[in-house]
Amino acid sequence: MIRINMFKNALAINLVVFLNFSNVQAQDLFILPNGHSHNDYTREKPLYDALKYGFPSIEADVFLFENRMVVTHDDKQLNEKPTLEELYLNPLRKIINENGGTVFKNDSTQLILMVDLKSGKVDAYNGLKKIFSNYLDLIEWYDHGEVKWGAIKILLTGEPPIDRIENEDIRYFYVDGAIGQWSMDYPINLMPRASANYRDYFKWYGKGAMPPSEVQQLKMLISKAHQSGRKVRFWGCPNTVDVWEKLLGEGVDWINVDDLKGFSEFYMKRIQQK
Repeated sequence: MIRINMFKNALAINLVVFLNFSNVQAQDLFILPNGHSHNDYTREKPLYDALKYGFPSIEADVFLFENRMVVTHDDKQLNEKPTLEELYLNPLRKIINENGGTVFKNDSTQLILMVDLKSGKVDAYNGLKKIFSNYLDLIEWYDHGEVKWGAIKILLTGEPPIDRIENEDIRYFYVDGAIGQWSMDYPINLMPRASANYRDYFKWYGKGAMPPSEVQQLKMLISKAHQSGRKVRFWGCPNTVDVWEKLLGEGVDWINVDDLKGFSEFYMKRIQQK
């Protein structure tokens, strides 16, 4: 029964890939430089909705299950859920090949695929290494310190084994750093992004003005990350226009977005007014 379900799922995924692939290729997009598609796999059309709205950063949670990297937020019914290859890597290969080497048509902007490890950090990391060794034509990777450019950057989060990753001669991944790792101890070419939980620092959810003490805290955190050369992302933040405007205005680099269409419309209005 499990194998039958997996076969049915694979057929359904391949049909969705085919239909959405044509739609993505048919349009030239405005790339949103600050848009991060939070929990992208929860969309009606994972990957394709984000690309349709020009998001250059997307997020997928993964569990290691029976040597498969399953994309999901929890560990329920893992045998019935799609893998990282099915939902993202194989469709991206088709898109990149059609576009002559880039994710976005007529645009060389790299796509950041942020993979959040939800189980067995070291085992999951080893599983990801095996998977991505088959996609070196798509990703940016390091060969004994030499950068091999790719249309996709893979950014690991969820407490990956960073010291091990840093010492790999063949490295496929970048790391999303937690707040305790924002120092200069890790090089930028290993940890380009610094992320923190919005609710750990702020109680302002967009009504009225942000309290001065929280504005000061926000500026301090952004400055700390930028001084170490890292781009900033807050997760768990409210998805409202007022919050988006405040974060962007203070210099936050990546906005954790659940409402893709809403953020796209907000962003386009914002740049037209400037």
